Amino acid sequence: MRKNIYLVGFMGTGKSTIGRELAKVTGRRFIDMDTELEKRLNMSVNKIFDTEGEEFFRDRERELAFELIEKSNYVVSTGGGTIMDEEIYAAFKSSGIMICLVADRAELIERLKRTSKRPHLRVSDIDKKVEELLRERGVVFDSVPIKINTSDMTPMEVVSKLVKLFKIRQNILDKLTNQQIEIT
Repeated sequence: MRKNIYLVGFMGTGKSTIGRELAKVTGRRFIDMDTELEKRLNMSVNKIFDTEGEEFFRDRERELAFELIEKSNYVVSTGGGTIMDEEIYAAFKSSGIMICLVADRAELIERLKRTSKRPHLRVSDIDKKVEELLRERGVVFDSVPIKINTSDMTPMEVVSKLVKLFKIRQNILDKLTNQQIEIT
């Protein structure tokens, strides 16, 4: 059984784009949680927030997250706020590998200004809102042990770095499993 890979991080860091490519390269299935929720609810994330509210969205997101931890061999692109739920964070951590994608603040803001698909950013001052959300979510993102900065890299460059990381990690695990280890 191959554990899931969960791409987490702030909106605009490249989780969906990188996730699709990472799934192809590693031979895994790909799921974008926001896209899956849009399909299931037959409306955009913006419309879900507008008509049903954020709490409704988070409840559906939570249900999907707990479905995904029962699966294996997936690359999962999470929403920007998904792991703010402590139980989802713990479930992802125990059922797979969490990787936090980050980007330099200036680049992040530039990326986010090019889209209207972010419900939290339908405000007059995007810079201020991004700063506020980064402060709120930063502690949780910082607690994810594996981070990669996607600034100034193409999605394939990020994927290449991740694949190298997985090979190194697997080599370490293989070496450990070939040795006797006594834990007292």
